[in-house]
Amino acid sequence: MASNLPSSPSPPRPVLHERLLARLRLRHLRLVDALSTHANLRRAAEATHMSQPAATQMLRELEALLEVPLFERHARGMRITEAGRLLAAHARTAIETLRIAADDLASLAAQQARPVRIGALDAALLSVLRVAMPLLLQSHPQLRMVIEDGTTERLGAGLRSGAFDLVLLRQPERLEPGYRFIPLRSDRMVVIAGVAHPAASLRRVRLRDLADSRWILPPPHFAVRQALDAALAREKLVPREHSVQTLSPHLLRSLLAQPDVVMPIPHTSLDRIDPREVVQLKLQLDTPIDPLGLLYRPDEVSASAQLLIDVLVDLSNERAG
Repeated sequence: MASNLPSSPSPPRPVLHERLLARLRLRHLRLVDALSTHANLRRAAEATHMSQPAATQMLRELEALLEVPLFERHARGMRITEAGRLLAAHARTAIETLRIAADDLASLAAQQARPVRIGALDAALLSVLRVAMPLLLQSHPQLRMVIEDGTTERLGAGLRSGAFDLVLLRQPERLEPGYRFIPLRSDRMVVIAGVAHPAASLRRVRLRDLADSRWILPPPHFAVRQALDAALAREKLVPREHSVQTLSPHLLRSLLAQPDVVMPIPHTSLDRIDPREVVQLKLQLDTPIDPLGLLYRPDEVSASAQLLIDVLVDLSNERAG
């Protein structure tokens, strides 16, 4: 059964914001998060330790507050709407932020230094943090860190909400006021293929030599994809897309074992490939992509976070020198 809410336009943003501040409760957010996970009102009510009638009433209150349906009811459960999916994502961020606040308060009460919370792209984990880790563990054993990987969108949201103290990602197109970005590692696009690919043994490869290859392509907004698209456009080439498009490392291994499959990746990600199975093709391309670096808010950096920043910047300068 669909929601009975009217399909009138949503209230203006300032009105909706004030309404949320005045009437939204944390239990609303917990319920939306649980419903997005379980897609069943009874199980969501159990997960949030409330009765099913109370959960039903609370969902009605929230949808009335927002003037938009969050879930569509049907015989086998509940189907989340686009508005519900959006609110659930923000609910999880708010819940995680409260968990971090609880951890920080507990550390303060125990007179412990709070850990530095770091978010990083996979390429930054490989080429920045992994390189720095031996020095950090040896020279600064007292430095506590919590490290998570994630997408650019998740890292940016986590930094804004306070879930991360700093994030390692590619240089943003523009910086919001109060933020600082420090480049740490330059990067470029390279192309990889399985060892059985005909171009794997060539001393020099041109993009035209890969005209019959099937490409595994990252999403269009990825820096490495944009670099590839620009290089192909200069050569007036259109790639043959593989029937399977994925970034899962578990699947890429078997896909790249096919003798006609190629894929663009950042040069900083080469360390994660097995040279016995996958090789970098010797393409002569000028394909720089946005550098990896640190994004943080200088006014909110703790002493521990500043120590980490200093170590990463010093290592970057040594590498560049």
